[in-house]
Amino acid sequence: MTGRRAERRGHVRRPAPDPGWLRGARLRSGSGAVLMDVSPGGTLLQTAARLRPGMRTVLQLKTRDGELRVPGEVVRAWVAAIQSDRGVIYRGAVRFDRPIDLPEAG
Repeated sequence: MTGRRAERRGHVRRPAPDPGWLRGARLRSGSGAVLMDVSPGGTLLQTAARLRPGMRTVLQLKTRDGELRVPGEVVRAWVAAIQSDRGVIYRGAVRFDRPIDLPEAG
């Protein structure tokens, strides 16, 4: 064993600057979210809202063409930072219930 883990992702991820179609993201709770990367099957996001593995949510993606509501489940979550002005910042991986069609970048 070389110490490298096998790639388990079923979809290719786009880095955060790539999805030019994305205008904003929110969790069902109304908390803002920043997508770190996104694929048809899920996303890695950052938010001030507490995330816990197993938590169900709906990600509301504001796009250049309207709004997309994507239900999913938090599969991993951790504290990314603790900031004196913003408090705790969480990162979490959300697996979508169904793959979504991502618009072309740009």
